[in-house]
Amino acid sequence: MIFLVAAAAQTFVQTFSGGEGAPSATAKAEIPAEYLALYQYAATVCPGLDWAVLAAVGKIESNHGQANMRGVRSGENNKGAGGPMQFLQPTFDEVIARHTLPPGGQTPPSRYDPHDAIYAAAFYLCDSGARDGDLRRALFAYNHDEAYVQNVLELATTYRARPPVGELKTEWPIERATIPDPTRDGGLITPRTNAVIRVLQAQGMASGGASCWDPHSWNPSSDHPKGKACDVFFQPDNPADVERGWGVANWLIARQAHFGVRYLIWQGQYWSAENPTWVPYQSNVYGCPNPANVTGCHYDHIHISMY
Repeated sequence: MIFLVAAAAQTFVQTFSGGEGAPSATAKAEIPAEYLALYQYAATVCPGLDWAVLAAVGKIESNHGQANMRGVRSGENNKGAGGPMQFLQPTFDEVIARHTLPPGGQTPPSRYDPHDAIYAAAFYLCDSGARDGDLRRALFAYNHDEAYVQNVLELATTYRARPPVGELKTEWPIERATIPDPTRDGGLITPRTNAVIRVLQAQGMASGGASCWDPHSWNPSSDHPKGKACDVFFQPDNPADVERGWGVANWLIARQAHFGVRYLIWQGQYWSAENPTWVPYQSNVYGCPNPANVTGCHYDHIHISMY
């Protein structure tokens, strides 16, 4: 199983080939390949959970299973916790009772198995607030210590690769919508919007469907009726397709200075060229954050707005 996960890690890291969400050099250097893949895959079970936060928990709890201390591989520490994610047995049992872990671990699931422990941690953080975009509440539930919460969040920033600031361009000339929308009849989009959707279609990154111009009568401030936005669709209940969506989002971020991407919304998270970090998406129009609003809070599509 470890060999297969390590091989998957190489493919997964290649998919996340640049931009926010990709593993940094620090992450690749200090996280074993099988653990890196597990953190990334496990985080996809929870909209709102950043894989880097999950990895930072694993670092603090057991140095990704590498710590030579009682309770990591067997037994328990002096607080009764065990395994690479340091679960109390009753807490682990509660998580397993509520959620079905994907194949790849032990039967029955074990808190000492990296696969089972990391997926259980993802589900636990999700239930504790991550699915609502409240990572601080989720982490405080994991360990009732504000210093722990802050340490995890700070460490997570070192695990994420970001485009160098010099590669981001935030000043662009104004464009008018003059080009027929290739995704539907009757609408016009700007040249920059046309360029980005054409490339995504040509490279197969919009194979799940795309829509650009739209009247959006319920949200007149939207960039869609201005011809400055496109939505690219994915299957939110399919972890592999969510992973593919992150790959597309990161691809766009890495090429922001070429295409003129202003901001992205995806999986309940918001990224902008002016503030290049993923944060929970807030919207009074759609009542976000709210994972139950799959479309309004952008769990089933990447919204791409252009300058």
